[in-house]
Amino acid sequence: MTKIGLFFKKFPSLFKPFLQSFRSRSISTQLILTIVLIFTSFFVLQAILNSQFFKNYFTNREFDSIQTELLDYVDKMNDEDADYYDEMYSFTKKQYASSVIVNIDYRVLESSYTNYTIEVQESDTDELYTILIPNNEHSFEIGTTVDVTLVRYNITHYSPLRVNTGSNLILYSGASCETVDCTIVSGEITAVNKPNNMNYIFENDVLVQTEISKLSEGLATLTSYDSGYWYKSTDGPNDTLVFVNPLGKWQNIVTVVPIADTDAISRTVTSYTYYVYLTAIVIIILWSFRLSSIISKPIQNIELVAKEIASLNFNVQAKETNNRETTSLSNSINLIARNLRNTLDTLNTKNSELLELYQDQSKQVSLKKQLVSSISHELKTPLMIMQVTIQGILDGIIDIAEQEKELMNVLEEINKSSFMIQDMLQIYRLDDANSQLDISEFNLSKTIEFFLKDFEHVFNTNHLNLHTEIPTFITIEADRKLIKRVISNFITNAIKYTPENEKIDVTLKDEGNTVYFELINYGVTISDKDLENIWMPFFRIDQTQPRRLNSKDSGIGLYLVSEILKAHHAEYGIENYNNGVKAYFRIKKKVA
Repeated sequence: MTKIGLFFKKFPSLFKPFLQSFRSRSISTQLILTIVLIFTSFFVLQAILNSQFFKNYFTNREFDSIQTELLDYVDKMNDEDADYYDEMYSFTKKQYASSVIVNIDYRVLESSYTNYTIEVQESDTDELYTILIPNNEHSFEIGTTVDVTLVRYNITHYSPLRVNTGSNLILYSGASCETVDCTIVSGEITAVNKPNNMNYIFENDVLVQTEISKLSEGLATLTSYDSGYWYKSTDGPNDTLVFVNPLGKWQNIVTVVPIADTDAISRTVTSYTYYVYLTAIVIIILWSFRLSSIISKPIQNIELVAKEIASLNFNVQAKETNNRETTSLSNSINLIARNLRNTLDTLNTKNSELLELYQDQSKQVSLKKQLVSSISHELKTPLMIMQVTIQGILDGIIDIAEQEKELMNVLEEINKSSFMIQDMLQIYRLDDANSQLDISEFNLSKTIEFFLKDFEHVFNTNHLNLHTEIPTFITIEADRKLIKRVISNFITNAIKYTPENEKIDVTLKDEGNTVYFELINYGVTISDKDLENIWMPFFRIDQTQPRRLNSKDSGIGLYLVSEILKAHHAEYGIENYNNGVKAYFRIKKKVA
């Protein structure tokens, strides 16, 4: 086993005493030691990286940053219509580089001109002025009229202080005619003499000469890349990137890009890092005591909250902090307390619901007992009438001439009792959980219109004004027979209690998933006391109007209506409305 392997094998045992001592420290001490160790580790690691890898990393970054621009520059130079001077000027100025065109033997080619000049013919005197152009930022064309302010450069050439084309200032040196002798010329450009490359500028550069010499003597180790070759030169005071790219078949472009002194940069970064890390360690040590308090305080708060929860006090809440761990722990404790509180509230709510259900069931049982008692009481009278009448006929007390009349009375009481018993059986069927409604789809609009037409004679006879708003086709899925009983009861009650010459409104609306039925009879209202008891069995409102219908009223009509609508899970009610009484129900189109 190697020494490195033995070291890593013994590493846990070497640090075991330190770790045991570390765990026994307070939170603030652990925090300080941890931060110092972390910053020391980072500092050592950064120093190693700076000394070993920074130089190559920086060079590669410089290579990557210039590569795209260089490839674009080479492509433009290889274009058939390329202006070498313009392209070389634009690239070298932007990249702070030097670039020359050489032949295959790495000899620098000469330019047709060594200066960029234009000739301007003065308009009044026709005198020619040869002007040196200091840069390539503006293209001059023959025939353009310019206004120039010149100073003499030598016997044959002038330097421009200012060049204008019309009102446009295209060149300005910053100098003034107050300090130098100036010549102002206005005229047309008669000639533009621009070098075909910038070799005359860069060929005397020391770096360019050094690298051209190495290339021509085969001393450079070239590495290929996308469209040429490159190498890093370390002969000068600073490293240099040198690129060799083909220009046509017989020429090359040699581009020299100086890069910064990586050793100096590395030393500067390392020195600066010393101060940064040392300052950070001092600041963190000063703040660590405060941080330890910030960390321990939420834990103490959580401990108090946990004790309160253990005492069944679920209304406490741990304060959240900006620390992720303590915030998560606080949230967990708060979630536990909230869930326990919600569970307790749910239990209390369920208990209340069970109590309400029990009370409602008790009320229903009491109501059923009252119903049975009331029906029994209501049946005594017709049974007594039937018994007395039949006994009178059998005993000969009733004359033969009166017997038919008395038997008709008996038949009426029998029908009334039968009708009451049918209603009672229907109520018990609705109350039976095993009993199912006879659900079918039918046209509610047609059903309502049928009843209104059936009672049309009664409306006319008693001078009741009927107003309807019933669409032609609204369907629902419900127990048709029972819904007909509800509508019939509402209409007959309205006829019974509406004074003459008053109005009855009947409305049916499609509300999307529900259907709304409404009947309002005007000219009469119901007292608040009667409204409270109107759904009770055998409850009757005092009727001041003469009897208009010979209907078989069992006395439990509205009670049966309420049971029917409950079975259909419908919303319903009877209430006073604008000097009238409104009876309504809202039922789903599809009853489950």
